[in-house]
Amino acid sequence: MERYSAAQRIFLFFAVIIGLFMVFFIPPFQSQDEPNHFKRAYSVAIFKNFSIQKDLKLGNFLPSAIQNFINAASDTGQEVTYGHSGYKYSLDKAKKLLSYEINKNDQAFLNYPNMAIYSPAAYLPQSTGIFLAGLFTQKVLLLFLAGRIFNLLFYTLLCFYAIKTTPFLNLKWISVLVLCCPMSLALASSMSADAVLISCCALFFAKILQYAFSKEDYLTSKQICLLALLALVIALCKQSIFFLLFIFLIPPEKIKCKYPVFLLITLLPAIIFSAFWSGYAASVMVSLNGSDALSHAVFVLQHPLSFILLVLKTVFSTEILCQSIGVLAWKDLWLNPFFYAVYVIVTALNLLSLESEKAIVSPWQKTTACLTIMINILVISLLSFMYWTYRSNFNYIEMQGRYLLPFAVPFWFLLYSFVKIGIKKFNIPALNTIFLCVTGVYLFFKILSVYY
Repeated sequence: MERYSAAQRIFLFFAVIIGLFMVFFIPPFQSQDEPNHFKRAYSVAIFKNFSIQKDLKLGNFLPSAIQNFINAASDTGQEVTYGHSGYKYSLDKAKKLLSYEINKNDQAFLNYPNMAIYSPAAYLPQSTGIFLAGLFTQKVLLLFLAGRIFNLLFYTLLCFYAIKTTPFLNLKWISVLVLCCPMSLALASSMSADAVLISCCALFFAKILQYAFSKEDYLTSKQICLLALLALVIALCKQSIFFLLFIFLIPPEKIKCKYPVFLLITLLPAIIFSAFWSGYAASVMVSLNGSDALSHAVFVLQHPLSFILLVLKTVFSTEILCQSIGVLAWKDLWLNPFFYAVYVIVTALNLLSLESEKAIVSPWQKTTACLTIMINILVISLLSFMYWTYRSNFNYIEMQGRYLLPFAVPFWFLLYSFVKIGIKKFNIPALNTIFLCVTGVYLFFKILSVYY
């Protein structure tokens, strides 16, 4: 039992230590899209949950101090929209940013089109931190840091229970490595909505595995309600409805009621609210990144095979793999190439460590996991192609590795289901712990050398 509980404790230690370091030492808005995430999180904190259009822009009326603070945090005096690899932070810079305070009587329309279409569920921890901090201070920097801290706490808590819940020792440690990778912790330590999605997906999938492979006869009412709640949040976070197909990993014989009734209870609320929010988002959406959804949709319909090959080329590229492990800042803070290779090798070695009891994954469960991963990747690629790829570009998909992080553990589970061999006396906990220690030290020096 001790070796089964060690994984979540190791995760908790590294997530808190590395995460808090990133919260305070990665300068404001040196995480991708963080200016717009902050605007959206603040709007949710003051209960402006629905965005509005104004002069072909999408956002809301917020205190001008928010935009002034964002501009001042840049080394150019303007909002950061792309990476600034030469950006330097200092105590004097922090003192200057601390001078900005909210004046609710001084309002301006702030534009954040790519985040305005996200539901408030994607900003629950960030907006909660901003709201609570706002009860004691109106300094924008402190509100910003509170949002980051609460996002990290939310991510850490949900991922801790996800790892604790995961029934297989191999996958526990793989989950630790995935959820502690530089990209995951950088997102959790920022204002990003991706951290909420990744942590909710991690807990949902862990619960699916627990219920599917436990020795208990039936799911309880509380367990079904928990699945329904997580499904609802996931569906509202960036409209990730297709992730919920993993629920079919649970065998029908585990359900006391009729299986269609179980599916209705767990999935119907998520489908209804996701459809409602998707309809609203479509009604206010504006063109993003110079994209043209219609022309790209026509291309997909006319050349489906070419599009599938383009998806495979994109998803299995070295760039996407490195981004999913950790290309920080605005996709311009790359780590050492050797580090990416070692991260994959160490994670793969976890599949070879022997357990006292190997899980039996049925052909149906293997097929379900494989098809669900494929469907999700195809949908993400299609949406990225239609709404993020420049209008005249049909040979490239504006994809980012962080989009695939929710499917990292399911992917490793799929590989795990086919592994039949193992290495005796393979001390995988020690290897993982040492590697995470080295990773933490490396990130400390890397971030400090870049920004200070």
